[in-house]
Amino acid sequence: MPPTDYEAELRGLPKKERKALQREFLRIQREDERKRRRRNKIILRTSLITVGVAAIAIAALVIVNNVRAGLAGPANMASDGVAFTGSSSDGTAANATITAATSSALQVGQTPTPTVLDTSTGVLRIVLYVDYASADAASFEKTNASNVQGWVGQGYASLEIHPVALNSTDGNDPSTRAANAVACVANTTPDAVIAVHNALIADQATIASAGLTDADLVTLVTKAGATDAAISKCITDNEFDNWVSDATARAKASVPNSDVPALTKVPLVLIDGTSYTGSLTDATAFETFVSDTYAKNTPASTATPTPTPTP
Repeated sequence: MPPTDYEAELRGLPKKERKALQREFLRIQREDERKRRRRNKIILRTSLITVGVAAIAIAALVIVNNVRAGLAGPANMASDGVAFTGSSSDGTAANATITAATSSALQVGQTPTPTVLDTSTGVLRIVLYVDYASADAASFEKTNASNVQGWVGQGYASLEIHPVALNSTDGNDPSTRAANAVACVANTTPDAVIAVHNALIADQATIASAGLTDADLVTLVTKAGATDAAISKCITDNEFDNWVSDATARAKASVPNSDVPALTKVPLVLIDGTSYTGSLTDATAFETFVSDTYAKNTPASTATPTPTPTP
């Protein structure tokens, strides 16, 4: 109703009724104002809740992604190990080059892909599971590593190193941190893994007793030739400790391409899928086992010269 008609109508009413009607109009206006404010509060609160829920969802997504990233494995270890092949320009160890295979990182829940065991190629396949706190693993390596790595460099054999933490209980033990260091190197500079592996073996007694601090591990891998700054951060952040635990658990459950159903002790040394059970400190016994296994499993038409000790 136009204001003029409203005012005229008020003037036509008795004074008492006019005041009562004015009070009622004022009450209705106040009530409408209260409802408007209430609606605005509800809209504002709903908007804030919506924004808050969106922010929480974004934060949760970031957290989940970070957690998942922390559970992913290192690059270049699709089989849970680092695989190496070699070649020599003149067939001697002096001019040999050993190269690591590359691969994408294992994502959360992704199953490792075992390296294919094919004895028809005439190349000996050596697989090593090692816990760097193990005295037995150190004994085997100190006795045989030079020969094994010489065979690989000359192209007679391939080598796959699986770092594990066999008796880990809390994820921060010396074995796990040493294996994590290997994974950090593999993730960034896989060709340097053998040198780091050898350095860790040489320091096994310290790893087994007091352990190596993160700073010690950074120094060790740097001296071994793995100088990428990302490796140092990876070691101090324990980036792959979850992966070490998972890879060890997988090995304890099953060892692919092996006559050993599961990993129960280290070192586990597989020659063309057959485990070596002889003396860890007798190089001749190991060489004999290698030669016999190679001859048994490799077709004569594809056989390369039987590996011999590296001078």
